[in-house]
Amino acid sequence: MIEIYTDGSTLKNGAKDAEGGFGVVVIKDGKIIKAHSARCSATTNNREEMKAIIWAAYMYGDYSPTPVVYSDSSYSVNSFNQWMNNWKANGWKKADKKTPENLDLIKLYDIIKNKQNKKIDLRYIKGHAGHIGNELADRLATGQIKPEDIEGRELIG
Repeated sequence: MIEIYTDGSTLKNGAKDAEGGFGVVVIKDGKIIKAHSARCSATTNNREEMKAIIWAAYMYGDYSPTPVVYSDSSYSVNSFNQWMNNWKANGWKKADKKTPENLDLIKLYDIIKNKQNKKIDLRYIKGHAGHIGNELADRLATGQIKPEDIEGRELIG
């Protein structure tokens, strides 16, 4: 089974000079088989969290059994697992008739899930609670480590 931990991070969240990124850690049989990170300017924490999940779904959504993807962003998990289908049915509007934030990313996830038929089991995980995969994804997202620093490593604990 493949487990994937995702995280996003931003300094100066939402500001024009914001710098952020996301990190993804892919684990199979207790070994990190892939790590990925990307940097972005003029972004928000929520966008980076969503981008990490989208990357995981796009890259690993064809695997069987369905990969379990963990995110410490309740906003992202709820947007993709609960709210997205209602927004889509309502012409991409929330109950208050406003457009959801990050709609471009939400629509992209919808395409990956429903048109490309990629499947992930997206689950919320509490951040900074000692989950090694989550901690490594956070360090990738913040630029503290690089993917090559951890790829191929066995996980302990």
